[in-house]
Amino acid sequence: MNKALGQLPFNQQQFPLREIIQTPAIIKKHSIVNDADSVQAAIRIARPFPNRHHPDFPKVQVLNNLFGGFFGSRLMSNIREDKGYTYGIHSYLQNHLHDTAWMISTEAGRDVAEATISEVYKEMALLRDVRIEAEELDLVRNYMIGSLLGDLDGPFQIIARWKNYILNNLGSDYFYNSLNTVRNVRAEELQELAKKYLNPDDFYELMVV
Repeated sequence: MNKALGQLPFNQQQFPLREIIQTPAIIKKHSIVNDADSVQAAIRIARPFPNRHHPDFPKVQVLNNLFGGFFGSRLMSNIREDKGYTYGIHSYLQNHLHDTAWMISTEAGRDVAEATISEVYKEMALLRDVRIEAEELDLVRNYMIGSLLGDLDGPFQIIARWKNYILNNLGSDYFYNSLNTVRNVRAEELQELAKKYLNPDDFYELMVV
């Protein structure tokens, strides 16, 4: 393969990343009525966040999974299982080459949409104010490591992960460093990250009914 294809001029031209100047919106809360008779509201809550090169990114991935990144997360346990406001609610880091976004996404009944948003902020406050129990953190660790093993099941999954690393300009050690972070990050570190990043004033809200 190298003899036949190795000399082809792939990736010879470099495209430097341009600096993007962000202009934050002044108004952070938007509510749009698309259908006056709608019984459901789509909710997006998000804040700007650094990309994968920032040292906080791997640890925040652990915090995000605990917050709303899988079926056993706090957002799901509270807003879906306990309150019954929605069928599903998720948070995730929407990664880009430049700045990223930390996003919370759900659809809820129109009559409980505002209450849903309030519960999201209550969960943020708990992560800021109360240290995470070891049992809950271990559950998240096991989930993330298990998901990682599933994501590497086969050559296509492996090459997709490497493609993501290459396109994001990440080194070959990024995978193992991230895995070590999942295994070793402490509850105190996650609480400090929650205080740093999970503040309602930093988030934008969009609700469409």
